[in-house]
Amino acid sequence: MTKSVKIMIVVAVMLGLVSALIADNNHNKPYLRMGYGAKGMAMGGTGTAYMNDITAAYWNPAGLAKIADYQVGIDYTDGLGLDRTTSYAGMGMRFKYGYLALSWLNAGVTDFDGYDATGNSTGTYDAQDNNINISLATRTGKFLWGSSIKMYFDNIDDDKTTGFGMDLGMMYEMNEYISFGAHVRDVYSKSDNVSIPMQYNLGLAVFPIKGLTVSGDLRQEESRDEITVHMGAEYWTNVGSDTDLGSGLGTMRNTQDPTWEDMLSQVQAGVRIGANDGQFTAGFGIRFKMVEMNYGYVREDSEGINEDNHRYGLTFRF
Repeated sequence: MTKSVKIMIVVAVMLGLVSALIADNNHNKPYLRMGYGAKGMAMGGTGTAYMNDITAAYWNPAGLAKIADYQVGIDYTDGLGLDRTTSYAGMGMRFKYGYLALSWLNAGVTDFDGYDATGNSTGTYDAQDNNINISLATRTGKFLWGSSIKMYFDNIDDDKTTGFGMDLGMMYEMNEYISFGAHVRDVYSKSDNVSIPMQYNLGLAVFPIKGLTVSGDLRQEESRDEITVHMGAEYWTNVGSDTDLGSGLGTMRNTQDPTWEDMLSQVQAGVRIGANDGQFTAGFGIRFKMVEMNYGYVREDSEGINEDNHRYGLTFRF
């Protein structure tokens, strides 16, 4: 049995033990498990084993240890239906012992019709869910480790609730071509004293040639038998002069004072495609030395409450 296979068995057993510690499933805070970031969602809702930008704080905080620079990123989702919106914002910086990031998830809905106990209309109201994460990641050889402390602030028609939680993640870069990942979302998390179901993620990423990433995630929510399968691929073609910019395991570091000309140099174009639990996804990206713009299209089952939606992302590197 190879070393990498042994590692994956240990990770799977650990996830199974964590699962056994929690009893009843519920559906509290589903927005936490919807997926954030145009890049990851365009690649079929994957990111556990490869994500190397600021959205790693969501997909697997261990991936933050790959980042070599200061990053600021925002993502917005349009077209969810039922007047719902979701958005993500994050910023992070490297320090002596690893990488530190602060991120924010928001989900909201506006103009809900309200009624009293007798069925009389009480007007409309809004609901906003907010999740603030403080994430820390570090590297030990080929292993990357990460965790997030999470705080929940929710407001439904001025009725406020709070909560807390934690995410745990790891990655193992076996070599320059293969990376494994494991991530447990919402370990012992609660909001208004109600448990939030954990989500377990196992991922594999392969980098067969420079610029190409092929990824796959297995995902299961607490106390559910169903395991969802997510697959995706990304390819960056070098339009500019920097041939290392699109490497799947590579990182960028900017050490000089930037100018607009420098920020918009070394342009690349990327395409993405995936299957998000059987639903088609696709997207593209335009990357400059210090700015990256991404778009993702996510096809949704028409029988569900979600509709086909569009993801937009913008990342700055300094």
